[in-house]
Amino acid sequence: MTIFQKLSTLIRGSARQSTQVLLDANAVTIFEQEIVDVERSIQQRKKVLNEVIVARKQVEQEIAAIRQLMEKRRSQASRLMEDTQQQGLVEDIALDLAQQESVLTALEEQHRQLQTKADTMSAALRNALSETVRHRRELRMAKAQQLRASNLAKANHLPEQLSELEQTRSHIQGLQNYDNDSEAAWSETEEQMQQSNIDHQVKNAGKDEVQLRAKEILASLRTDSSVGATTKSEV
Repeated sequence: MTIFQKLSTLIRGSARQSTQVLLDANAVTIFEQEIVDVERSIQQRKKVLNEVIVARKQVEQEIAAIRQLMEKRRSQASRLMEDTQQQGLVEDIALDLAQQESVLTALEEQHRQLQTKADTMSAALRNALSETVRHRRELRMAKAQQLRASNLAKANHLPEQLSELEQTRSHIQGLQNYDNDSEAAWSETEEQMQQSNIDHQVKNAGKDEVQLRAKEILASLRTDSSVGATTKSEV
C-alpha cells in the first residue's frame, strides 16, 4: 500500500470511527501503528525525492556544460568564418553544434520531467506530513481520553475493590485463627503425650488433685446435708 493509500485509508477510518471505538484500547493501538507505518512511508518517499533532486541537479550541470561548450564552438566558428581555408573546420563545428543542440533538447526535457516529479512529490509529502501531524494530535487526545476513562472506571470499581479487600482480610484472619487453634491443640496433644504413665494411672484411679478436691467438696456437702436433717428432727 502506498503512502497516499495509507493516508486515504487512515483519514476515512478516523472519520468513520465513533469516539467510543476510537477510545477502545485496541483501536488506539491500531490507529497509532497506522500512523507509524505512514511516517515510515514518508521517510522512504523523502529518500526517493532526494534521489530525484540529485538527478535533476546532475542534469542541470550537464545542461550548463553543453551550453558552455556550444557557446565556445560558436565563438570558434565566428573567428574561422573569414578564413577561406578553414571552411571545412567551420562545417565540422556546425555539425557538432547541431549534435549538441539535440543532446541539449533531450536533457532539458529530462530536467523538466524531473522538476515536475520533484514538485509533485514535494507537495504530496507536505500534505502527508500535515495529515500525520494532525493524526498524531488526535492520537494524543485519544490516549488522554482513554486514560481518563480508565481512571474513572477504576474509581467506580473502588467500592467493589474495598469489599473484596475486606473479604480477603477476613479470610486471612480466619486462617490465622485456625492456625492458632491448631497450634494450641497440637500443644495440648504434645502435653498429653509427654505426661508420664504414672500421672495417667493416678488420674484414672481417681487420685488426681482436681478429682480429690471434688470428692472433698462432695463429702462436705453431704455432711452439711446430714447436719441439717438432724437439726430439723430434733426440733
